[in-house]
Formats: sequence, structure tokens, C-alpha cells
Amino acid sequence: MRPFFLTLCLMLIVVSAGCAKQWENADAGNKQQTAAKFERDSVDCEVISGEKYPLDKNKQLNAYDQCMNDKGWTKRQQDDGIMFNSK
Repeated sequence: MRPFFLTLCLMLIVVSAGCAKQWENADAGNKQQTAAKFERDSVDCEVISGEKYPLDKNKQLNAYDQCMNDKGWTKRQQDDGIMFNSK
């Protein structure tokens, strides 16, 4: 059952990468630290949302967004094609 959730999470990454928003976190540090923190937090939130709502992608996306917000990430309009951005 775990591989199913991991596959679902990877699909969520691909879907969320195409969104017209990007994530930023003022507390993440430099660009390299921000990328690493984003990756850890994103995967964590994808697993949590996938396990909580395994059959409902809309609820997964909402749970993912809430989880990312809880970890200090906010969305802003995408302007440079990068999924994450440090201030």
C-alpha cells in the first residue's frame, strides 16, 4: 500500500509543479537551503495529504497547501518558473 501513496505523491509533485504559483519561505535561508527545505517540506506534506485523502485529489491539494502554510511557506504568483523562492 505504501508504494501506491509514494506514486500518488510523485504525481502530485508533477501536478503542483505546473501550477501558476510558487512557494516562498522567508525563514528558509539562502537559495540552496531554501531548495533543500522546500524539498523536505513538500515531500512531507505530499505524504501526509496523500495518506489523509487517498482518493480525493482536491482534498489532497487543500491539505498539502495547509501543511505547507503550517511549515511557514506561502504562495505568490509565479514569474520566473521556479517552484520556490527566498526573499
